[in-house]
Amino acid sequence: MLKKFYIAITLVVALIGLGIQPAKSALTGKGLINPITNFPSSYSDAKGVSLELCLDGDGVTGLCFFDPVIPGNTTSETSGFGAEAFWWRATSTLNLAGGGQADLVLGLEAAYASGDPAPNDQITFGRVRIRVDVPVDGDYKIWHPALSELNGCQPEVYTATAGIKGINVTRDIGGPTPFDGALSGEVGPFLTWDPAIPPAAPAGFIGDPAVNHKVVGGHCGINFFRIEAPAGVDLDGAGHNFVQTNLFSVLGKIFNEADVPPGIESVRATYTRRIKPTTGNIAVRINTWVKAPPTATITLSGLPKAIQDGAMTFDGDKTFFKRGTFAALNNTPVPTQLTVTASNAAGSNTQAVNVVDVVTIQSVSWAPKAQTLKVVAISSDKISPTAAGDIPPELTLQIGQNTFPMRRTKTAGQYVVSVPSIAVPPAFVTVTSSKGGVGTAGMND
Repeated sequence: MLKKFYIAITLVVALIGLGIQPAKSALTGKGLINPITNFPSSYSDAKGVSLELCLDGDGVTGLCFFDPVIPGNTTSETSGFGAEAFWWRATSTLNLAGGGQADLVLGLEAAYASGDPAPNDQITFGRVRIRVDVPVDGDYKIWHPALSELNGCQPEVYTATAGIKGINVTRDIGGPTPFDGALSGEVGPFLTWDPAIPPAAPAGFIGDPAVNHKVVGGHCGINFFRIEAPAGVDLDGAGHNFVQTNLFSVLGKIFNEADVPPGIESVRATYTRRIKPTTGNIAVRINTWVKAPPTATITLSGLPKAIQDGAMTFDGDKTFFKRGTFAALNNTPVPTQLTVTASNAAGSNTQAVNVVDVVTIQSVSWAPKAQTLKVVAISSDKISPTAAGDIPPELTLQIGQNTFPMRRTKTAGQYVVSVPSIAVPPAFVTVTSSKGGVGTAGMND
């Protein structure tokens, strides 16, 4: 069945942040946060094409199109562009009879929610924009490379009124950090210049926006932009009620990890602590995992024994790991933060990671007759409450908006609480630690 949109003058669909899931997403992932722009370093599609923000040149005359830096705006000056830039952009224009025009814009964009660049205001989104000067009232069918594959890429159908931009549609799907919303948009795979048609795309790019070119990558093999008017309408000036082009202006720079200092994403930094009964010393183990580019050099610092600071070990996939251990007197604290540094030819990036205990919920049981909920949890910090110079963690049960302090048992690191007047057990409970750890579990069946 054809998808039909009823339009009087303008239809604008803004889907940012609504979590709408398309039938089939062709963008498969995003890179780590670029420490300079604070946007993802790249986006990748299902065909293995990874693109970085296209910021070469002046943003007007080169291979990249972006808003210029706003003087005096620190965020803009740091990132190297103004209100908007692109990982990818593909546009096409149809000239219609009588001087009319139809424009298609497909893009994957970096922007700011409030408009002008500002800290912590970054958003990313995929865009489909269609604007058509409508010659006469009626139904218009439109084919383009981002049609839904769920229905076999049936054309969009618009019932439109005659006029300039009688069809005016913008669909933006995306959102703020962690910038996953754009993965659920309509755009992707990225249209690229057809490699079988000369000239070839410039080295390091998937096209030149100043040169219209045939493309590949459209959904259902649709690598064209086509409009069909009602029967009898001369849409192309030659008596046909349709007009079509397979030429697109394409922008996109192939991602290169060496272009910018590497991003860092903390995965987990946790510790275990116990008192050795034979010596009274505290034995501590700290495990740290971070994501970073495989080609970067990653180091960890801030461990209690400085001699253990140094290079982290790559796991062969996407993560780096390092362990630190020490045994000391009770007054040697566990660090609350460690520092990760990632370096490559473009520079270095430093990020603090929080060190927390591990909270494991051992059991969640509910007594229906007594209407009592009992929760038992354990912290990886098993220090004795009588140890001099340090304080064991405090654990708290959370049920919805309510909190209940847990008490220590005689088992090292174990805590328990019984909550009365629970007529209906919760599906899940959460236990938090004063040392930063969090655990969530469902009720025992």
